[in-house]
Formats: sequence, C-alpha cells, structure tokens
Amino acid sequence: MSGAARTVWVTGAASGMGAAHARRFAELGDRVGCWDLQADALQAVVEEIRAGGGEAEAVVADITDADAVDAGAARLREAFGPAAVVVANAGIILTGDYIEELELDSWRRVIDVNLTGAFLTCKAAIPQLREAGEGALILISSVCGLTASAGFGAYNASKHGVIGLMRTLANELGSDDVTVNAVCPGWVRTPMLGASIDHANANPEELSEFTDMTLIGRVTEPEEVTAAIIFLASPGARSITGTALPIEGGLMERRAWP
Repeated sequence: MSGAARTVWVTGAASGMGAAHARRFAELGDRVGCWDLQADALQAVVEEIRAGGGEAEAVVADITDADAVDAGAARLREAFGPAAVVVANAGIILTGDYIEELELDSWRRVIDVNLTGAFLTCKAAIPQLREAGEGALILISSVCGLTASAGFGAYNASKHGVIGLMRTLANELGSDDVTVNAVCPGWVRTPMLGASIDHANANPEELSEFTDMTLIGRVTEPEEVTAAIIFLASPGARSITGTALPIEGGLMERRAWP
C-alpha cells in the first residue's frame, strides 16, 4: 500500500475503539467510511473528523442485515472508491450469564452481531479489496477469542469464531495480495468495559478487580489498539497474515502463571 489516501471502512465507529480507529485513519489522510447503528453518535464522530480536515461518511446500517451491508458498501464505493482497508470492529457483549441460564435469544443476538456481522462485512468488502489491488482486512476478536472463563458464553464463542473466520479468509485472499488478521484486545477503556464493570458490581473508579488480571497493572486505552491496527494496515505488515494479535497487557500470561 502506497502513501496515497485509501478508502477505509470501520464498523462500530460510533464510540469506543471504533471511533478511535476512524479518527486515526482520517488523521493519516485516509477516506473513512464509518459504520454503526447509532445514528446520532455516528454522525458526531463523522462531523468531528470533518472539522479536523478529514474525509468521512456515515453509514447507518445494521451489520446483521445483508441488504443493508451491501447497500452501504455500494454507497461508499461510489463516494470514495473501493475499500483498501476494512476493520470489522462492531460487537456487543450483552450478558454474562452462564450457559445453563443463557436465553436463546441472547445467544443468537450476540452471535449474529459479533460473528455473522463480521462475515457479512467481509463478504461485502472482498470484491472491493480485490479491485483496490492490495489491501488489509482486520477483524476485532478479543482475548476471549483466545481463552475463556465462566460466563459470557455467547461472547466467548463468537470471538473464537471470528478468529476461525479470519484464518479462513487469510487462506482465501492471500493470492489476491490481501492480508487478513485479527486483534484480540483485553480490558480496554470503552463502553463495553463499563458493561463488564456493571455486571461485576465493581466500582468504576477503582478497577483493581480488572487491572490485577494484567501484568501492566492498568486497562488498555483504545488508541493502543488503534496503533496495532494502523500497523497491520501499513506497508510494513504486508507479510503478516493469518495472525491473531493479543493486546491485553499480559492478561493471559498472568492467568497462566498466577
């Protein structure tokens, strides 16, 4: 990938990590298609990017709706040209119920957003990535896609599935000069962390219950995940594909060696 402006998609761009990714790509001079279902919050991110001199378009769409995803993809292709970088970031956590207590509707909703939504995003992007000539497809999994604990069964399963999807796509798109990787964040300072704090009945001002799980003793900032994504989308990462990159402050190491 050259230094020229690229078309970049970021799903789940209305808040948290997705908003951070969208802002940074725009700062680097890329044209950013920002996807989310939260119209007002999404538009605020787009307007912020434009106010800073960047190019961005809002795509208000449900990523579990194939027709809506295809329509959004076509609109961005017309506005910005074919996608060269796609970040499938949208996801939900919803419930921390144990499997025996997990409602089927909750299971289906989490799998639908986190896994089927990533599938539909990738499926719509592939023709454009091929058209662009080379590209990067980056899926957001989780440390919960590499390991698991009791509770959050639907989330754990969906994020394991994202890694399986990523590896399949890496095999399918390698000959098209499209790299496919996943990043696997741990505790990141986002609204999703807030939901986990609420579920644990923890004090949001005192996060030791979460930070003590890591080697670095703190939560990860969204911009730290963004930095890894920017690298994976850069010319320096053209030989990196099929990789699931943990960004979790040593959480898995701490769990392995308490």
